[in-house]
Amino acid sequence: MSNRRAARDRRAPRSRWRGVWRAPFTPAAVALALFAVVGVAVLDDYGVEWDESMVRAIGQTAIDYVLGNAGALLTDNRYYYGATFEAPLILAERLLGLTDTRAIYLGRHLLIHLSFLTGGWFCYLLAWRLFGNRWLALFALLLFLLQPRIYAHSFFNSKDPIFLATFMLALYLAQRAFRRDTVTAFALCGVGVGVLVNLRIMGVMLFAAVPALRALDLAQARGGPERRRAMASAAAFVVAAAGTLYALSPYLWRDPFAIVDAFAVLTRHPIRPSSIFQGELVRWPFIPAHYLPTWMAITTPPAALLLCLAGAAAVVRRGLACPRRAAANTEVRFALLLLACLALPIMAVAALRPNIYGGWRHMYFLHAPLCLLAVYGLRALLAAGAAARRWPPGGGGLAMRNLLLAAAALAGMAVASVRLHPHQQTYFNFLVDRLTPERLRTQYQLDFYTTKYREGLQYLLARFPDETLSVNGTQRSVLRRNRDILPAAARERIVVRPRADFFIPTGPVTEPFGPVLHARRIYHNTLFQVIAVDLSRVDQATAAPYRAAYRAAAAGEPLVRSEFDLFLPETLDGRALTYVKEPCRPEDTGHRFLVRAVPADPDRLPPWLRERGWHALDFDFGEYGVRFDGRCLVRRRLPDYPVRALLVGDPGSGPEAVIDLLRSPPAAIGYVRTHAEIAAGERGAPAARAAFDLYLNPAGTMLTYYREPCAPADLRARFFLHLFPADAAELSAGHRPHGFHNRSFAWEEHGRVLDSGCVALVPLPAWERGIARIRTGQYVSGQGQLWQAESAGRAGADE
Repeated sequence: MSNRRAARDRRAPRSRWRGVWRAPFTPAAVALALFAVVGVAVLDDYGVEWDESMVRAIGQTAIDYVLGNAGALLTDNRYYYGATFEAPLILAERLLGLTDTRAIYLGRHLLIHLSFLTGGWFCYLLAWRLFGNRWLALFALLLFLLQPRIYAHSFFNSKDPIFLATFMLALYLAQRAFRRDTVTAFALCGVGVGVLVNLRIMGVMLFAAVPALRALDLAQARGGPERRRAMASAAAFVVAAAGTLYALSPYLWRDPFAIVDAFAVLTRHPIRPSSIFQGELVRWPFIPAHYLPTWMAITTPPAALLLCLAGAAAVVRRGLACPRRAAANTEVRFALLLLACLALPIMAVAALRPNIYGGWRHMYFLHAPLCLLAVYGLRALLAAGAAARRWPPGGGGLAMRNLLLAAAALAGMAVASVRLHPHQQTYFNFLVDRLTPERLRTQYQLDFYTTKYREGLQYLLARFPDETLSVNGTQRSVLRRNRDILPAAARERIVVRPRADFFIPTGPVTEPFGPVLHARRIYHNTLFQVIAVDLSRVDQATAAPYRAAYRAAAAGEPLVRSEFDLFLPETLDGRALTYVKEPCRPEDTGHRFLVRAVPADPDRLPPWLRERGWHALDFDFGEYGVRFDGRCLVRRRLPDYPVRALLVGDPGSGPEAVIDLLRSPPAAIGYVRTHAEIAAGERGAPAARAAFDLYLNPAGTMLTYYREPCAPADLRARFFLHLFPADAAELSAGHRPHGFHNRSFAWEEHGRVLDSGCVALVPLPAWERGIARIRTGQYVSGQGQLWQAESAGRAGADE
């Protein structure tokens, strides 16, 4: 590179027109054009998210208010959402005369994506201004655009990516204002910040930061003209920002102080869904302090994280090395502002615990300072590489290696997006175990959105090309919207209704009862499934096990007789409710079942459910039911914790239809029958006698503890159960040093009190060579054993 060209790259373009003419030929402009072409090409691959119709209604309400219909806005509890982006989209729909749902959704997605790309362009311009090098600025642009999660959101999410793009624009205008130091520049910056605050109230950080930095300039001003300019520019910023916010927020026209309500919503959002985080269900206000940084750490490309940390360290070092430059209107101070824009919101979320959900999508604007700080980190590494040319000798290749590593990191981000397409919003990096089947899904919310409905519908259309298909889903309204984005001919073949032949659950049902026709897997984890409800849609071999399961269930005596007869398992290892009905009509598949599980240990419930004491397990027929030969069979697994009681019924019939099973908990039929058989002598002699009589069933799969009469004191001590296998190799690695399998338990986990007697049913492991010996008893910590008994086990299948 010539010295002239290097000098040109180090300085920002001075001529407005020269920059305009040169821009189409820069690598960044070419890259942005390629992104636009790719975006148009893949636009039709993305579905509709669950609240896209809601945000469209915000724009419609705002326009109607401006046109004289005030009622809708004043009664809508979503007034705090800014309409700066949604209202122009609605105007574009009306001006273009768009009435077809497919055209409306595709048009929205195109404008959302182009707006996101515009934010990337301002990222490039800001990086060019900060670093004076177009290649570093190009790196910032690619880092901004290639974040897999945000890239997917840039098509169907009109809130978070738009706020991110506007935040980048506001940062650019702020840097421009402080660089030019004119009243006009600060007024323009105020307009940008006003738009930002309208989109999301979190933009107040820049509304406060710019006047604060201007006050710092005022304190350092040396003469009257500088002071007057600082005061005038600060006033112009505040007036422009407040005026823009007021003009773009119709709800403020009636009550300017309603902005306070928007601040309250920031931390107390009315929508409070639960999500899986580190293997636990979390929900406001029980969100842990490390929720946001953890989500950012595991869903941001590692190279961006490492470079951001390096950049933050470099910025802090420069600020500490020269405090005067950090306080003055310099590039160092703006870098510290970027660091504050990244760090302070994270600390505020940890302290205030606002209601954020769906990963960290509410905080996607943090991606803007993260990208710019990453460029600071890359520049610091390149500077270290340049210094290595002089010492030690032969170190001149370090800078080139750093560049190659940066290019490889960008390439890795692009490859991840291609592999996950069109579900890049499910991206996780190597910091979590994402390759073990179903491990990732049980540890973190794999996907909060319902855009996957579209892929499920497209699969059904391709598999049954000449039929009209009835489909149901966990969220039927969102399923309809994903149908509406399909071509007209495809829409006509899909009927969305409760009584359907197919079911697409919102979340992944890892153990669906119906046959799975199609499953999309991400990182070896289930993202979504398409389930057959009508078994006439599958082959006879697939339907045969369901017919056998129906005969086995209907042969017994139901616990509850209603529209659907209800059966409960007699063994605790099944833990499933079974509903049967005959005759069963197609309209019966629209039934919804009410199930409330009351755990034996209330601490097993999530914190927000402990006060009411039960867990809702309500479900639609399509999730766990099948229909065949005029019969219906439903099987719903219970939670893995011991359940003390169930409330079951039909949610459409009112409370009087709810059946309270408090006195007949799950598997109570098995306990009652066991108690009766032992009392009548039908079980024969016990295998061992001690404080409890022990019975082993003929198959050797269940150990029964029996005592009569029984007092509460007999049940307080914990039980130990040592199982010695005939083949020690069948023990798990953790139990092999002891020589036996330890299955200690509290009475509430496996036992019931029936009249004056006590019965516990404990399932035993199915070892191939059998159980050689059983040793059991009760003990109290610190006091030792209360009693102990031993019994012979059971032989294996080959003995």
